[in-house]
Amino acid sequence: MPNAMNQPLPVTVLAGLPGVGKTTLLDHLLAHHDHAGTSIAVVRGRIDDLSGEINRAAAEARFDAIVVEASGTEDPQVIAENLVFDNDIAHLDTIVTVVDADSFSRDYASTDALSERGLADDDHDDRTVVEVLIAQIEFCDVIVINKTDLVDTAALAKLRRILHALNPRAELIDARQGAVAASELVNTDRFDFDATSSAPGWLTMLNADPDSAPVADGVDVGGFVYRARRPFHPERLWALVHQEWPGVLRCKGFFWLATRTDIGGSLSQAGGALRHGPAGMWWAAQERSEWPTGDAELEAEIAADWFGDADDMTIGDRRQELAMIGTGLDEPHWRAAFDACLVTDEEWSQASNGLLADPFPSWEMDEDEHDHDHDHHDHDHGDDCDCGAHGQGHEH
Repeated sequence: MPNAMNQPLPVTVLAGLPGVGKTTLLDHLLAHHDHAGTSIAVVRGRIDDLSGEINRAAAEARFDAIVVEASGTEDPQVIAENLVFDNDIAHLDTIVTVVDADSFSRDYASTDALSERGLADDDHDDRTVVEVLIAQIEFCDVIVINKTDLVDTAALAKLRRILHALNPRAELIDARQGAVAASELVNTDRFDFDATSSAPGWLTMLNADPDSAPVADGVDVGGFVYRARRPFHPERLWALVHQEWPGVLRCKGFFWLATRTDIGGSLSQAGGALRHGPAGMWWAAQERSEWPTGDAELEAEIAADWFGDADDMTIGDRRQELAMIGTGLDEPHWRAAFDACLVTDEEWSQASNGLLADPFPSWEMDEDEHDHDHDHHDHDHGDDCDCGAHGQGHEH
């Protein structure tokens, strides 16, 4: 039934790597949507063309919903940020990511750059396959696990546990040959930007009450959060991030180097890719006169993150806070590995006198950049550590 009530049309975005079956799923929707009494318009194109195409389709007033088939390497969060409708004829309703049950493990463990598969947007696109895959998994409302007929029951069950750990908010739907009911993907009213962007498992873990933090049992899919109020020794942390990380699916958060007291570092690992770079300035590195005023929520966040007396800037909000998710994680091993990177009192003193070596690339920040809430909704554009070892030992 056409949109006779002139309500804003719901827009569903289909994301997923090339070859996962987005087009097959879309063909199934178009072939069967009439049974649900829904008329669907299909929009394809690059991000900068989408809003105009959607507005044109909605203006025809003969559709009940719009489905956008994104290109295989597009980040759905970037799409969502760009689909800002300046009228009341359309609204973003559901973000759907399609994954291939058969190839997921290989793609996730891969160290391939997009350029190696001929998928890079341009010569400056240095993303890896797994970085695109994790971005699509973490920012969505529904994950369609396609081609389930190509894996056995045990493998599918484990994949579901992995996907749930990476995005505990997303609805998981099994599919063969893209056969999914339109009602599961269209006009679901699932999308909410704040909720969807806060859905990643690592972020959920960081934002959880530390007293109820998850633990890794060393057997199944699980995770934990590493926290410390002492800086890392740059050389020891550098060595750790260049080692093999067996079983680690995702590690993300921020860190504090003894040689860099003003700026916190961000670390983002997924499968065979790991990047690090600047996260923003610690509040403790700023004069209080430079802090924003009148924002009660922000002030409460700073107070909650503060260590020691409110007027003591020695540590302040500086800290280590890294969430790690994996299969069969040896939590005591990883905690000991990070603990071993912490500086001793003597090394801390050496760092304050500029006597500690630091192999990390320099971090350049704009003067007005601050690490406001450490939720890291930003995209992973940091220094690539080029650690091929991170692609090893990830048996899914």
